[in-house]
Amino acid sequence: MSKYISIDVGGTGIKYALMDQSAALLDQGEYPTPKEGLDAFLDLITSIYDQYKTENPEALVMAAPGRIDSVNGYFYTGGALMYLNGGVDLKGLLKDRIPIPFYVENDAKAAAMAELWKGAMQDVNSGLVLTIGTGIGGAVIINGKLWKGNTFAAGEFSPIPTNWNGRAMANHQAWSDINCTNAMVRRHAMATGQNPAEANGRTFFEAVNNGDPKAIEELEWFCETLATGLYGLQCALDVEKVAIGGGISRQPILIDTLDRVMSRQYDRLPVWFPASKPAVAACHFSSDANLIGALYNYLDQTNQL
Repeated sequence: MSKYISIDVGGTGIKYALMDQSAALLDQGEYPTPKEGLDAFLDLITSIYDQYKTENPEALVMAAPGRIDSVNGYFYTGGALMYLNGGVDLKGLLKDRIPIPFYVENDAKAAAMAELWKGAMQDVNSGLVLTIGTGIGGAVIINGKLWKGNTFAAGEFSPIPTNWNGRAMANHQAWSDINCTNAMVRRHAMATGQNPAEANGRTFFEAVNNGDPKAIEELEWFCETLATGLYGLQCALDVEKVAIGGGISRQPILIDTLDRVMSRQYDRLPVWFPASKPAVAACHFSSDANLIGALYNYLDQTNQL
């Protein structure tokens, strides 16, 4: 049985697992993400390999934040991990430490790959995956394959501007400013006189499910604006399905509300408008999605699927 080490690099924690070729988790664990710098990060990745090297793993695969050349294992940016920003040849740095193949993919794209392989996007020819959390990550699927883009940046939805009455700037209001989880929670907290620092997605959806009118109003507005952004993408891509991931996707009322709002938006369009409503679903995987997608990335690139 072939075995693989899969690593999911996050801003606060690094999850890891020993997996077989079907993505079954044989063993797993987690360490805090090193804050000291690149050397500490490399030491930790090496120690995870050392932990499993007697299992004779075929490859070490990784999902991580940032704009990543997944063919060459090169980080153009590293998201919140500043020591991976500015151009880091991670594959080259690990070559002498880890004597097995190393493959890495952006974390949101890895999550989409898990959905494409074994989740909500199986057998989908064209689709979008949006992971909603502190930002809006995601991926584009075309012809049943992940579309990575000319510079590996396809699916970076967070910075899409929401106001086109001016030039694009780094400080413009971006899509993630409106439709990230924190923005939704913060707006509801302010509308109800709560301390935004004490509110979170769990308490917000408790309020929604308990019939709080302010929470329901916020959810409707959140889904209206999210649907408008998706409409813009649909005009460009014309996909058959949209899958929503991130912690809030586990709330059925979010998916139901978004689907209803999108239907209402498309029903309002004149018959000559070209866009048609895609199907809407929740992502199947949550906490293990990046581990599974990292393995898919390796198997796909090495033609083992």
